[in-house]
Amino acid sequence: MTLEVSKNRYNQCKKDGDYYENLFKKKVLSIGLNYKKGSNNDDWYRHIDCYVNGFGVDVKGNRHLETIWLELKNVNGNKGWLQGDAFYVAMYIVELKIFSIYKRLDLLNYIKANAKYYTESKKEYNKFYTRKKWGKKDVLLKYRYDDIKHLEIKQL
Repeated sequence: MTLEVSKNRYNQCKKDGDYYENLFKKKVLSIGLNYKKGSNNDDWYRHIDCYVNGFGVDVKGNRHLETIWLELKNVNGNKGWLQGDAFYVAMYIVELKIFSIYKRLDLLNYIKANAKYYTESKKEYNKFYTRKKWGKKDVLLKYRYDDIKHLEIKQL
């Protein structure tokens, strides 16, 4: 990947992230909850985008009914957002036009109890997906919304 392509990808991801974080903020404020934007340190190192009524929330955008990626380790091999400090994870499900709210630890405990095998195919579900053959150190898991819906605590 060239530097220019990498920079463009970063800029698009930042733009998308900002869009979904602002959409989440509007929804939270519209129902009378307290909202506070997290610091850059919170975002980068703790995986917390904002605080709602004092609880850390990691906001994820652009999720789909058939494809929800959960990040156990990031591309550098560090703790992914499932192992961050957020209390809640808010995922925007495009087809439903809602944020699906989960307790982060519920998602982490679910994958620890249910995922057993590794794969290098991004087509497989409920497996630890790695991109080691491309020099990446991330570990992700792919689920369908229906697979984790029972863990959802609220829709917003």
